[in-house]
Order: sequence, then structure tokens, then C-alpha cells
Amino acid sequence: STAAGAKHYAQAAIGAVEERDPFRREVKGGTLREKMLANLADDNVLSQKGLIEMFDSTIGASTVLLPFGGRTQRSETQVSVQKLPTDGYTDTASIMAFGYNPFLASWSPYHGAAYAVVDAAAKVVAAGARYDKMRYSYQEYFERMTKSPRTWGKPLGALLGALKMQVELGLPSIGGKDSMSGTFEQINVPPMLMAFGITTVDAGRVISTDFKKAGHSIYLVRHTPLENHMPDTGALKRNFDFVSSAIESGKIVSGYAVGFGGVAEALAKMSFGNGIGADVEVDEATLFDNSYGSIVVESTEPLDFPAAELLGHTEAEESL
Repeated sequence: STAAGAKHYAQAAIGAVEERDPFRREVKGGTLREKMLANLADDNVLSQKGLIEMFDSTIGASTVLLPFGGRTQRSETQVSVQKLPTDGYTDTASIMAFGYNPFLASWSPYHGAAYAVVDAAAKVVAAGARYDKMRYSYQEYFERMTKSPRTWGKPLGALLGALKMQVELGLPSIGGKDSMSGTFEQINVPPMLMAFGITTVDAGRVISTDFKKAGHSIYLVRHTPLENHMPDTGALKRNFDFVSSAIESGKIVSGYAVGFGGVAEALAKMSFGNGIGADVEVDEATLFDNSYGSIVVESTEPLDFPAAELLGHTEAEESL
């Protein structure tokens, strides 16, 4: 790089990653009930409603989805949807979501950044928008750069992972901000490339995360990573297009992009809003593992799609 007329050079070395499944989670508990409660009590899963209520989410009367949905306002919203400010009436809204997992990024900045892009896209799709016109802003925060090539390798790896997703999904990043000062004495921040994705959507096509009615089918539109744990972008594009079409046709009436807490988190948070329970058959790995790119959906009719796995159905009883 060139600063004040002088050239600067740095060597970067991208480190090897630990050989393990980065999406596997061990949730403590002797019974399934105990594990479900422990999962919901995790700092990265539990409700932030008490904090969110301290801020006004209705400013400008443009808000399409409140932070929490359903008649009890307890189903967590994953996106920010705002009608565009105009002099007249419009149904066009912006829809925005973010993605980032510090544990995944610490294991591999390359994978962490790639899944940050995917997670933001999945949240937007689950709410009713098409992914293919999304644009991104990347917020980067890394430890202080030193003469060690390993420190430079972390942001380089993250940028390469994000770039791979940009190219394969056709989703450019048009802005962002970075900081390389995340060090205090011997403490470093985890490698961070947080992806904020935004696009437009007809407000009338937006769906919320809360289950709508008992007797509907619950499906997992599953994303299966490649053998190297990277996103399968070909499958993701097919999955996203299918979900978008099913939402537009009225088949899918609620959706939740699977995140840190797995399918268990999605089912619980979809149930809370309207007090509608779920009767499902799911193995524990599917319940609790990270499954970024996958989407849990509520459908009014059977879904005929290879990646759509029937989990069960919604029910009037408030139980999971």
C-alpha cells in the first residue's frame, strides 16, 4: 500500500484450521427437555427483548416488521424491514439482515466470513425477499497487525472467504468499514467480518417468523455444506429460489433462518409469538447444530422439493 508517498509491504500467512466439525454443538443436559432449556438460555440464543424495548423501532412510521411478532410479541424478527420514505404511498421496502458467528470465525476466518454472507442472505429470503439483488456492507474488526504474517493472514483469509461468496452468489459488497486495533495488552478480539445485506421487497410479500395456524406442515429446507465445510452455493441458490417462490405463491407463511441455536432455536422462537406448538421428529444433531443457510418454514400444503425435509406439524397445544 502507499501512504504519505511511501510504499509499505506486509507478508500474510493463512493458518491451517483444526480438523473438526465446526458446526457441531454439545448442549448440556441429561434429558431432551433440559437440553432445550439450556439451548434457549445460551447467551447467543436467549431473548434480548428487555434490551430491545429500550429503543424505538417505529420511528418515521416506516416499520413493516416489529422486532418481535405474533399476538404475544415474542417471536423474534431476524430482519429490519422499512418502507422507503416518499411523498406519496409506496409498498416498496428495504429489507436488511446481518450474519456473523465469532466461534466459526475463530476456527477459520475464511469460513466465518463466507457463512456471514450466507446467513444474511438466508434471513432475507426467509422473510420473503429475493436474494439475487442483495448488496452488502462488510464491517471488519481484527487484532492489531504486527510483523507476524499470521496476524495479516486473518483479515486476508476472511476477505477471500467473503469474496468467494460474492463471486459464486453474484452478491457484491459496495461498502464497509474496518478496524485493525482490536488488541488490549494480551487480549485480542476474535476475527470479525460481519456481513450486512440489504435489498428491496414488496411490503405485502413480507412474512414474519411466528407460526400462523395449527395443522400446518413444518419443513426444514436444509443446506448441506461441502466436504471442506464451505457453503454449497449451487444448492443454496436453488433452495433460496424455491423458498422465495413458495412464499410468493402463499404456500410458506412463516420462516426462520437457522442460526447459532440450530433448529431447536428456530422452532421455539416461531412458537412463542402466537402460542402455537410444534410436534416434530428430529435427531439431536439437527436440533442443536449450527446449520447456516438452512431455513425452517411453515407451509399450508406439502412441499415437493429435494432439500425440503418434513419435520412435523404445528399444533394448538403450547408445547414442543
